[in-house]
Amino acid sequence: MVLFVGAVLTISSSWLGLVILPSIKLEPEQPYAESATESYPKPLEGKALAGQAVYQREGCLYCHSQQVRSDRFGNWWENGQMLTGADIKRGWGVRRTVARDYLADKPVLLGTMRTGPDLSTIGRRNKSYQWQHTHLLNPRSQNAWSIMPSFPWLYSREKIDGSRSETALDLGREWTVRPGYRWRPTDAEWQTLLASKKDAILAAYVAASPGKSVDAIKSAFEAQTADASGRAQMLNYWLTTREEEYQVVPTSPGEDLFEYLISLDKNAVDLPEAKE
Repeated sequence: MVLFVGAVLTISSSWLGLVILPSIKLEPEQPYAESATESYPKPLEGKALAGQAVYQREGCLYCHSQQVRSDRFGNWWENGQMLTGADIKRGWGVRRTVARDYLADKPVLLGTMRTGPDLSTIGRRNKSYQWQHTHLLNPRSQNAWSIMPSFPWLYSREKIDGSRSETALDLGREWTVRPGYRWRPTDAEWQTLLASKKDAILAAYVAASPGKSVDAIKSAFEAQTADASGRAQMLNYWLTTREEEYQVVPTSPGEDLFEYLISLDKNAVDLPEAKE
């Protein structure tokens, strides 16, 4: 009975302190009125709302937070002096996030840890379509040291029908032949490719060297392909060029996730209660 009563009291007090009391305290909170017609925060709509579901499904919240910490948290040393406010120092936000920033979030995705950077203001920090998508396809294409997993199932590798799609990712074939991986052919495969695609590879090599003599470029090309070190050098160049017949484009969930990410800006308004 003592154990039973103790367990009930422990669970009840935790529920009261962590759920009931905060709910009662925050229930009267209202959006911040910027003007007669504008208020903050705004609920997600359309693709951004669908992208939030993709964000949850892919487990992004397990490695990324959405909470800019106060200037009183996060220490670093500079010129022999310990300073605080690491989140602001890193450029993750210009002020701490407060309860009102999350009024429109259902659910609130604060996250559980920071294996990766905080995303509270990623929509302000980086709206680049190409960067966000190439990073999601394979983070190593942007940061060689990244430990973030690839999300190739959010993209489709398809044969080009006519002209290249405007949404096609601008990546070399080393990232697109096997989406999610960094592809490199073996030396034997490369020699076979050189034999079968020699004219196309040479044409790309010439196009990448404007202002130089075509004959000189062709001679250098022949010399490079004649020995192992030259073939390796040529391979490193060829892998950075785009595939001629195939392209990688975002799927609908991939586009939705991008829209959600660029919608994130929990520092969009300088809320009065956020002042330190």
